[in-house]
Amino acid sequence: MAAMAAAGPERPRLWQEAAALAGAVRGALGPRGGRALLLRPTGEALPTRDGRRLLEALSVEPPAARVMAARACSHRAATGDGAKSFVVLLAAVLGGLRAAGGGAGLRRALRDFEAHVLERAAARGLRRHLRPAPPGLLEPLLEPYLAGRLGPGERRLLARLCAEMCRRCGPAAAARPQVLRLLGRRFAELHAAVPGLPLASSRILPGVVLRRDFAAYCPTDGELRALLVTEPLRPALTAPGVEFVVDTEGQYQASLRWIANRTEAVMKRLQSNNVKLLLSSVKQEEVVIYSAKLYGVSVVECLSLEEMALISEITGVSPYAPFSDNMDREIAETAVVTFCQPLLLASKRCVHIGFTSVCAFQPHCLILCGPVDGVNEQHAAALQEAFTMLQQLFKTVDQRGEWKAEGESQSETLDVCTWHSSATQKQLVIENTCNSNQVSECQLKALSDETERKILESDLLVHNQKNHSTLVSVAHNTDTVTVCEGLDVSKGLEKTCCHAVPFKQEESCAGIAQDYSSCLIEAGSVLPVGGYFEILLHYYIQDYAKQCQQAEVIIVSNTVADALLSIPQALYQTAERDGFTKFYLEAINLLRKNQPLPVNDEGLESVYCKYQLVISVLHCVTELLSIDLVIGIRRPLQKNEDRDSEDDS
Repeated sequence: MAAMAAAGPERPRLWQEAAALAGAVRGALGPRGGRALLLRPTGEALPTRDGRRLLEALSVEPPAARVMAARACSHRAATGDGAKSFVVLLAAVLGGLRAAGGGAGLRRALRDFEAHVLERAAARGLRRHLRPAPPGLLEPLLEPYLAGRLGPGERRLLARLCAEMCRRCGPAAAARPQVLRLLGRRFAELHAAVPGLPLASSRILPGVVLRRDFAAYCPTDGELRALLVTEPLRPALTAPGVEFVVDTEGQYQASLRWIANRTEAVMKRLQSNNVKLLLSSVKQEEVVIYSAKLYGVSVVECLSLEEMALISEITGVSPYAPFSDNMDREIAETAVVTFCQPLLLASKRCVHIGFTSVCAFQPHCLILCGPVDGVNEQHAAALQEAFTMLQQLFKTVDQRGEWKAEGESQSETLDVCTWHSSATQKQLVIENTCNSNQVSECQLKALSDETERKILESDLLVHNQKNHSTLVSVAHNTDTVTVCEGLDVSKGLEKTCCHAVPFKQEESCAGIAQDYSSCLIEAGSVLPVGGYFEILLHYYIQDYAKQCQQAEVIIVSNTVADALLSIPQALYQTAERDGFTKFYLEAINLLRKNQPLPVNDEGLESVYCKYQLVISVLHCVTELLSIDLVIGIRRPLQKNEDRDSEDDS
């Protein structure tokens, strides 16, 4: 048997392997983290803080460790962020489970924790502290995001370039999600790297820059038409698979004349349809280039399939088939080009084209400068993943159906946890003047669902007065209220949602009603960077874990709550001494007093990305604990037919 079987990885070994991975990336976590020096096979030395690059550069041999690294990179590819935090949190969770013990039902306890404790902590605790992203401002999100990957000077300039490209490519806020998706998918074709120049020389140009020179260039003024082709324009003498025999020199010359005439007819047809630019994914022969110059048609050839797909997506034009049954029919699908000119980037000649877009995306190209190619690659990868991260800002996290209606599934829920409403959880509702239509809509929406009505009755005391309709929910003497307002980032979703923002008593409130909808985290929800999300979720998980009855769910809850602190601990390890301890004690004291946490000026982070990080880590832990057998294949097994043939001989 050409295989090696081994028992599944034990919990101590899982923790050791996760701890080893975490030790490799922990030093590069956060804006104060250091850089690792990667040596490429070519001999090039590349300093980096990118978690994905670090994990891919490690020579990981244990199968379980490979699974951990692969899951971290998969999470990073999906959300654009969190590879290093994933590994650090995973190691902390596995270490906590190892120390706390637990029986065979630990995997089920992890699922029950996610469904009944984590979601309750997010819906009834964490959500009250969320705030909407600043309308139209992307720099507060981009600067801290890039701070974990690049140096201080680089991150500020690249954050400005990234935000400016988003605004230019998608001027309308409603089209921002579509624009970010296209930027994330096609950023390789929407930027051109120029080595040998400082980063400050980077620019954003309108249109698309094709990194190749004209095969034929005929200057024109004003608007023109462009045609996309994916096959040679030189006509074939015969159909594919048919042999063509030339016996004499005269026949050969006649064949060449027929090809030239047929090619010239194609170019006349392009000219009659006002086509002045030919964009080809294949290399055209000399007779085509010669005819194009004669009829004033510029030619750009050898475009990649990705570049052709980008142009088709922007213009809505499909590639043209030159030799169809009807050669005289009008060419219907042509792209409108506003300008077409050569562009010199350092010593490389390129083609700069401006297209009229038929979608919400307005094409622009980033000219990304840097000292060497390796640095440009890092900057381009960071920007592309930044666009992926910004896409998560428009996503929501929905609640599960198991506990939204507490009265519908009492038997299943009570088997895991019991929830008691105490006087300390009740909220006093005070009044404020506002438009009466807003209150009636929020109340009707809440009262329309029987479950939501029960939650509101247990958590809110509603006081109504004449001509006073806006409700402000204040927990004891808290400075936090829930303000119902429309998010600029949610215009693409056409959705209005409620968020908790810091509130001072001397300020007026626009209006408020506690949102108990089916959405855990609304689109556009953000928190300050620096461990705020982890501290809040840690506090509320521990609070709800006290009301659990199942022992293993309590173990998992306390383990995850303590493991969440490993991320801010790593962030503060390079800061002042006892910085994390001071921050943690101050935050917990404020939460116990129902007061808002202090706000720093270091930037914001998407709550959706952070919440998905926790979910991904829990799923990875469940997957690792389910491994019972590891099989290492030393050499490929022989096929059955090969073995049968050997036996027959």
